[in-house]
Amino acid sequence: MNPKFTSTIEHKRKTLALEDTSTKVYQQLCLINNIKCFKASDEQDIKNHIDFFMGGESVDVKGMKDSSCAGNILIEIKNVNGRSGWCNNVKHPEWIAFYFGAFFLHVYKKDLYQLTNTLCDLENKVPSALACLYKGYTRKNRKDLLTMVKLQDVLNTCNHWFLANKIK
Repeated sequence: MNPKFTSTIEHKRKTLALEDTSTKVYQQLCLINNIKCFKASDEQDIKNHIDFFMGGESVDVKGMKDSSCAGNILIEIKNVNGRSGWCNNVKHPEWIAFYFGAFFLHVYKKDLYQLTNTLCDLENKVPSALACLYKGYTRKNRKDLLTMVKLQDVLNTCNHWFLANKIK
């Protein structure tokens, strides 16, 4: 079997497992905290990056990434097909909830989009995701565009709130 194909399958499996874990934890935390949240439909998830509705607003939950452990946030500007990624200037989702293990950081997406456009030079492309702090990164044989900002930039600039992880 082609190693590249295997790594792609492995990456998808790992990504789906992270998403599944983070959305389950998120839903449990909302329940524990008496926060009404409703799971979005599969179509809403696929087309609009919406995992949940909470208080009439949409939320996209992001699993914990290696960049999170380093105090950074990886941002998808374009998806693997070259279409608009989850960080965009359209209405939905209103909030992005990044999982950091001890908490979920909810960031108002329009503020994050504006911060990204202000701080990042997306034309300055780098060869790896680890090097894409304030720069653009496109994975080999993909049409995506990713960048990264520091968590502190988000906390200083964007409307945000925390949901503490009380699950042991």
